[in-house]
Amino acid sequence: MSRFFIVALIAFICFSPISATADTVRITTRPDQNISFDVSVTGPTRISIVNHRISKILQSPSNFEMVNDESTGDVFLRFAGGQPTSESGYIVTESGHTIGFTMNPKTELDNHTVLVTLRGASSSPGGREQSGSSADASGFVVNSGGSGSSRTANLVSFTRQAYAARIGNRPASGQRVGSFASYSAGGLIARISVASAASGQIPAERQFYRSSGTLAVYVDRVISGGKVWVIVVEDTR
Repeated sequence: MSRFFIVALIAFICFSPISATADTVRITTRPDQNISFDVSVTGPTRISIVNHRISKILQSPSNFEMVNDESTGDVFLRFAGGQPTSESGYIVTESGHTIGFTMNPKTELDNHTVLVTLRGASSSPGGREQSGSSADASGFVVNSGGSGSSRTANLVSFTRQAYAARIGNRPASGQRVGSFASYSAGGLIARISVASAASGQIPAERQFYRSSGTLAVYVDRVISGGKVWVIVVEDTR
């Protein structure tokens, strides 16, 4: 074997990228099912739902810092220290779909990406516009009164603002059933409460229409400790 070939081989081994340090994993699942994936403890991990935007991630205290990118809807994780152990929780999309997950920390990964495809799931935010007595799988129902889709979009946007401002990452399990808080903006008020979801049954949206002034009702699809968040939107003008 020539000396030139040996030197070239050593250079190739030393300078070739190691594929294990950066990886992209693709997972296909359905809403309400569970997935498992690895996360890096040495670099960032990106979680993306194909054709969907992540609204929030619900879980117990974590060893990972999480940032939800407003422009892409992706979530980025960074190990914050401590003893790396497997963690579980729920991913909730803006279109109302929920996925259970378990993430397993790995020291040999860097710049890790997890791409999740939801099979048989609509990506339209907030669900479709309907009368006040029914709702779709997203848990959001609008008392349309014949108004156009722009009004529905405004109500969906306001409800998201109220959720982010008053609920955030709080699980419903830590709250008492009943009134929790309110949020007002632009002539609208969101009355936020906690409702019982006994035996795993999410209450129907129609039971929260208690006056003609109710414009929209949102019932969270994530059950935590037998409870769910409820947001009732009313007009204050």
